[in-house]
Amino acid sequence: MTKRNSILMLTLVVCGLFMESCTVAKISGKGAVPILLNQPTERMQLSEHVTIKKNINFDWTSSFDISEVIANKVAETKPYALINTTITLKSGIDNFFINLFTLGLAQSRKIVVEGDLMKEKK
Repeated sequence: MTKRNSILMLTLVVCGLFMESCTVAKISGKGAVPILLNQPTERMQLSEHVTIKKNINFDWTSSFDISEVIANKVAETKPYALINTTITLKSGIDNFFINLFTLGLAQSRKIVVEGDLMKEKK
C-alpha cells in the first residue's frame, strides 16, 4: 500500500507542475498615456527606452493593468505615449514557492513591460 501511495503522490505532483505552467492573462491599459504596440502615425521624439519589472503576488484574476505597472515612470517623465510595447509574464523560483504554498490558487508572477517613452517633436 505504501508504494501505491508514493506513486499516487508523485503523479499528483507531476500533474500539478504541468498545470502550473498554463497561463491565460488579460492585459489592459487604462491610464492617461496611450500605450501602443507599434509606431504611432504622428512624428514623435524618443525620450528613453524603459524596462519596468513588477512582482505581482496573490493575483486571483490574471488581469493586469499595464498603466499601474508604469505609473511611477509616467509620473516621473510625463511622456506623450509609450510605443513599441512588449509585455511579458514570467515566473521565477520565488513565484514557484509562493504558488506552491497557496496550492496554485493565488498566483504569483513577474510582469515585465518594455517600450519607448515618447515626447512630442517640437
